[in-house]
Amino acid sequence: MFKKKNCPTSNSQKNATNAYQKGYDQAVKDYKALEPFRKYPQRIINVTNKFIKGKMHALRDYVDGYEDAKQQLSQK
Repeated sequence: MFKKKNCPTSNSQKNATNAYQKGYDQAVKDYKALEPFRKYPQRIINVTNKFIKGKMHALRDYVDGYEDAKQQLSQK
C-alpha cells in the first residue's frame, strides 16, 4: 500500500562513496596515462561548501578521493 522511501542519509552516503571512488579512479587513470596530476582548489571548495550548507559534498568527496590516490601513487 505504501511505497518505501529511501533514507536521504543512505542515499547521500552512497553518492559520497561513489564520488570519492570516481576521484580516486581518475587519479589512478591519470597516473597510468603518465598525465600530470590535476590541482583542485580544496580550500575554496571547503569554504563554499560550508556557506551553502554542505550541498557541494559530492565535489568535495571527489577531490578527497583524487588527493588520497595522488598521495598513495606519489609514494611509489
